Amino acid sequence: MNVDNLTSYISGPSYRRRRVWFPGSTAIKKGMGLCWDLDVAGSDTGQAATDGWGRRGNSVAVPDTTNNLAFAGVATQNYSAKANGQMIDIYIPGGLADVAVGLATVINSTRLTCSVNSADAGRFTLQALSGRGTALALQTKAAATGGDITHSNLTGAATTSWTSPSLTINSTGIGTACGYGDATIAPTEFRVVILGGATTLDSTTAVATKGEYAVVTAPSADTITIATNIGTACAVTLYVIKSTYPTVLCYLEDGEESGLQEVLTPKSAAAIQSMVGGTTFLCGGMTLGTDSTATLADGLVEGQLKAFALLGTLTTQDWLLTVTSGIQLNGTSALASLELDAAGDYAVMEWHGKLGPTTTGVWNTKSSVGPTQA
Repeated sequence: MNVDNLTSYISGPSYRRRRVWFPGSTAIKKGMGLCWDLDVAGSDTGQAATDGWGRRGNSVAVPDTTNNLAFAGVATQNYSAKANGQMIDIYIPGGLADVAVGLATVINSTRLTCSVNSADAGRFTLQALSGRGTALALQTKAAATGGDITHSNLTGAATTSWTSPSLTINSTGIGTACGYGDATIAPTEFRVVILGGATTLDSTTAVATKGEYAVVTAPSADTITIATNIGTACAVTLYVIKSTYPTVLCYLEDGEESGLQEVLTPKSAAAIQSMVGGTTFLCGGMTLGTDSTATLADGLVEGQLKAFALLGTLTTQDWLLTVTSGIQLNGTSALASLELDAAGDYAVMEWHGKLGPTTTGVWNTKSSVGPTQA
């Protein structure tokens, strides 16, 4: 091997590629995460659940709360929408990939996990559990004014106000990041992604509408405007990226399923149910008049992991998780519930007992900081 070939060999990324079928009619962006569609039916071919159909091991779908335990890989390039589906190439876990990201990264340090949120499904953002669906950044991409990744506010400290025809979002530095004071940067080059949020006084009904929205103006150092009323007087969790949709070279972790990650908004006196497995992040920055609730059902798979983490503080009341079958961190006391109310509160739990015909089991608390256990 000559020097030129050797240099090319050791400098070239170690990609693991596979061709799969995407039956959806939506466009796919480069670096977007996808999951196996393991129960896909064939309405066009007459295949039913009772038929052994090989396409179930070759068909992928946009990540959501039904397929989050079956991460497949990330798209190798942009694909235009096609009405009847199309063959696409993905990079699979255990190799490198250019991954679609929403947050800043540091080489060989930052880990990002694929999202199932409707606002940014398939994009890698908050670090969650390790394994398939989590990526290690092999490239530094800092948040910078006018950059690919410009701004994030994950604690619920950003706020909204509506004066027709514009919604103003206030977050320290967000306007500067999107071009305020710099005539060479056009605010319209950016997209703000709302992961969740609700009214700050008492989040009973006014929950912010999740989604990706075009930035219209940056009228001050700390404000931007969009054209959609996602909810006024809301504390929101968000990040801002360029409309070119940034990617970062990453190593796609292999091994057990991470279960991906979701972001939910607690709602006063309402049940806000989490997905099965993976990591559930909860928005903060709000006051709850009454506890927001959820129930953790028994696990489905031996060794299954489930994590909960609170991104920002909840005032007055808490997010209350009822645990159907659980053991506290001390390893002996029964666990009936967990209450999260402070930024950084988290719990990681592992299910044991789904063995053979056994239908009983228990969630064992592996690690917990902050939540009240009862």
